[in-house]
Amino acid sequence: MGKDKRQLEIERAAGNFLCDQEEGNLFDAYVILTEEVEKGNGKDLAANHVNVWEKVENTMNVEDMVEAIENAVVKPQIPEFLAKMDWKLLRKQKLLLLATINNDAVDPEHKEGLEGILCMIDAMQDYAVDDLGIDEAEWDDLEIEEKL
Repeated sequence: MGKDKRQLEIERAAGNFLCDQEEGNLFDAYVILTEEVEKGNGKDLAANHVNVWEKVENTMNVEDMVEAIENAVVKPQIPEFLAKMDWKLLRKQKLLLLATINNDAVDPEHKEGLEGILCMIDAMQDYAVDDLGIDEAEWDDLEIEEKL
């Protein structure tokens, strides 16, 4: 199973402060730091618990490191055209496009062009879910499929 979105965000942000770890990855190091805060060890130097960049080795305590990592998580901005997208209508249009592509009466050269548009829609939906956090349920409507 792949990493979830939050884990990837933390790993990217942690790369600003943490080095490769002897065991585990940057997310694992972040988890270790958060556990140390919960244990009451937030004032310890972060370098006592995980591998950190040399420039912060003797300056950042565990609490500050956790806060710095969490503050470094970049939230992607949703482009306006995606924010205003009627996902259910796009899903319906995508299914109509698929039905057209599968129609034997359509010229093979035209099918190729239509398949390119279909791939673009798929990529846009993947980006919306994977990178922007838009819920796939926004366009998952079986009633539309049943009407086609």
